[in-house]
Amino acid sequence: MRHTWLTAVGAGCAVLVFAPTAGADVYDTSGSASDVINNLQAQGYLVNINWTNGFDTKPLELCWVTGINNPGNIKPGGPTAATVYVNVQCPNHDD
Repeated sequence: MRHTWLTAVGAGCAVLVFAPTAGADVYDTSGSASDVINNLQAQGYLVNINWTNGFDTKPLELCWVTGINNPGNIKPGGPTAATVYVNVQCPNHDD
């Protein structure tokens, strides 16, 4: 009986840990990294780039976005700067 209870509690915790945050923004990552960054800046976000792979000397038009993180889920226009971190990958070499 005790084993079953612990399993149920463990499963319940897993659901809580992996449940999506209510109201979390979904960002459009289609297009080039340049397009995505320009769209975020036009919405009022401050953008920091995390170079995750490839050469950071490549133009952003040749790169793509693999993820966007808004740690505080802060919206533009408020008293605190709305900063997002954009994960960017670029080609490793000229093809």
